[in-house]
Amino acid sequence: MEEGGEGEMREIFTEIGFGNESFFSTEIEEGRKEYRVRELEWPGRITGVYFRIWIFKLVLILSTLNGLEFIKKNKNRFKFIFGVRGISK
Repeated sequence: MEEGGEGEMREIFTEIGFGNESFFSTEIEEGRKEYRVRELEWPGRITGVYFRIWIFKLVLILSTLNGLEFIKKNKNRFKFIFGVRGISK
């Protein structure tokens, strides 16, 4: 990743599914900033795809990047999400 300036890379998580504020959304990470928009923004270069199932405090993630993961969270949620991960300028 490039540092600073106009060419800074953004990590894009385009998600479709139930549990976020809207059925279609995109989470964008720019450096230490992170925000979500209620539209689909596709990354310039796809680095992986994933399914995330969040039931109460347990999150199951199946991804092409990290395989199968189980994560414990502090919040109770219900989410079923398909996502595309990538980078963009």
